[in-house]
Amino acid sequence: MLGSAHLAMTVVNAIEVHLEQPAPSQGMPARMFTDLPLAAELEAALSKTDDPAQQQVLHAALADARAGRAVPFRTLPVTPTLVASTLLLTALGFALIWLTTRLKTDAAQTIVGVFAGNLLWTGGVEYGLTIAGRSLGVAKAITVVNGELAGIYGEYVLLKHTWGLLVVMLAYLLLLESSRCPLSVWWRRLTGRADSAAGTGRIENFGARSAAQYATTVWAFYLLLLWAYDETVFGVHGLFTNGLMFGALAGSLYVLWRLHQYRGWGPAIRYAIGAMIVAWTPLEIAGKWNLFRQPWLLLESRSFLMFFGGLAVGTALLWRAQRRTPVVARH
Repeated sequence: MLGSAHLAMTVVNAIEVHLEQPAPSQGMPARMFTDLPLAAELEAALSKTDDPAQQQVLHAALADARAGRAVPFRTLPVTPTLVASTLLLTALGFALIWLTTRLKTDAAQTIVGVFAGNLLWTGGVEYGLTIAGRSLGVAKAITVVNGELAGIYGEYVLLKHTWGLLVVMLAYLLLLESSRCPLSVWWRRLTGRADSAAGTGRIENFGARSAAQYATTVWAFYLLLLWAYDETVFGVHGLFTNGLMFGALAGSLYVLWRLHQYRGWGPAIRYAIGAMIVAWTPLEIAGKWNLFRQPWLLLESRSFLMFFGGLAVGTALLWRAQRRTPVVARH
């Protein structure tokens, strides 16, 4: 799911470049907020392209950066394709949440709810912040578009500073006695509130809950990684990031073991949302360390087969399995 979401954004971005031919000269002067020095960011951009024309532009910029000269660049303009993609993905997310109200089993509601959460996060948050980043001239990385240097990924700079909103949401979930969020359940057990109202009352639709769980879980781990990479806080290769890598590797084994203990498809899928993020974290960090080329960012047939094909087959098998298996538990 996460790999497919990244790849889908890469596809949408490529479509935008193909249809709109956006010129950075039409965008805002960019302010760079990088995890690494500008020269290192340019070297990273060079390692990700095989296009001789792009390499020439990046080599010239790298020479200027190493010589201490200014490297001017701009963000891409906000295009109609970007706006349309943002609205369409968000609308599809809402449509899927509505669809969950027509589904009978909690497993089916959860599966569709996860897709809804993915679409709402990608459209409403990531592309919404992309529009804001371009409009404000904020950039986190650099690339070449139509022969010009362009500042990109400003949405992650803005996202990094949404931690206060997440704190408000977590405070609400931790103190809400009827919440069945795993974090909230753990907190109630820790504070001796395990006998709260969470075990009472029947939930008729898990779709919206699953969508919110997916979005907030992705949001939390985004913030964790973005702050971990910040060289003024921890650093890409700092002790905290190294500990996070190995902690996530160990945690992946634990959450997979815990996932195996579930007997109902619905509860298992909802637990798998958090497990997925934990297991994905080492891949994100390894990609940030440039240990491999991230296949979820490559427009190649094997990437499409791996992520889109794998997601389609996995979802079809899961849907078929949950339809054949009686519901054991709803929590």
